[in-house]
Amino acid sequence: MTRGALALRPAAPPPAPPPGLRLVRPADGIDAEVRAVADAAVRLVVEILAGTRPTAQLSLVAVPQVCREMAVLRSTARRGARIVPPKVLSTRLQRPAAAVAETTAVVFVAGRVHALALRLEHARGRWRCTAVETTAHGTA
Repeated sequence: MTRGALALRPAAPPPAPPPGLRLVRPADGIDAEVRAVADAAVRLVVEILAGTRPTAQLSLVAVPQVCREMAVLRSTARRGARIVPPKVLSTRLQRPAAAVAETTAVVFVAGRVHALALRLEHARGRWRCTAVETTAHGTA
């Protein structure tokens, strides 16, 4: 018999999900292709924000509107600042619809931690980044 404040009782099993709902594991429904495109797009955006990669290279995975928005964002960045290597600290990927993937990331750019969100859409046989939102405005 165990006594005292540190006595542990077995944990109850987690409750079953309500009927009609299913537990979705983080990797469910995410194929390797969309994960690779999402990871590449996040890396490109982070390196563009840090000033270590030209904006034109984003055109490999993004629609023209996103490339233009990133060019404007980068043009407002500080010049002459010491470049600190950027890092992707964590990412999450989900599929809200069959032809849509959304990824979020916590990134380290210009000595600060920022949030990043990208939307990818599948059209004409390939995944393309169609939207980018970030808290890293004018950081490079």
